[in-house]
Amino acid sequence: MEESVEIFWANFEKETGEKVLARTMAQRFSSPKDRGDWGLLVLSPTGLRFRPTPGQNWFSSLFKASSAPVSLRANEDIFIPYGTMVSMQTPGRKFLDFLFGTPFLAFEIRFGSSEGEQQLRFAVDPKSDFLVSLKKMIEKRD
Repeated sequence: MEESVEIFWANFEKETGEKVLARTMAQRFSSPKDRGDWGLLVLSPTGLRFRPTPGQNWFSSLFKASSAPVSLRANEDIFIPYGTMVSMQTPGRKFLDFLFGTPFLAFEIRFGSSEGEQQLRFAVDPKSDFLVSLKKMIEKRD
């Protein structure tokens, strides 16, 4: 299985034209009450990319990643260049969030786009160093 994962990421880099600097499974939330879409959250030298994994949970997508044709999925990606990022925040958690909320750590990205300023909310594994890497990339551009 290790070889198929390596092939998947090699194809991902070839298709996007960028090196993968960090990656993790994540949820993207379109509203506070939304259950979230699962996908891959990837840092590259130029931005943050979210690739949805429709119809799969995070666990099954880890094992089926090698079978997904990379080139057919690129048009579904959400890509946010570092240069358009206005802010990144990690909102505090309320008491009941620990009991009923996602165990993942939420963060919000505000960014400029052709439609004006937008905001996206993601959640990542708190044990992952993904947020540290993202903060470093944002600081590097300033």
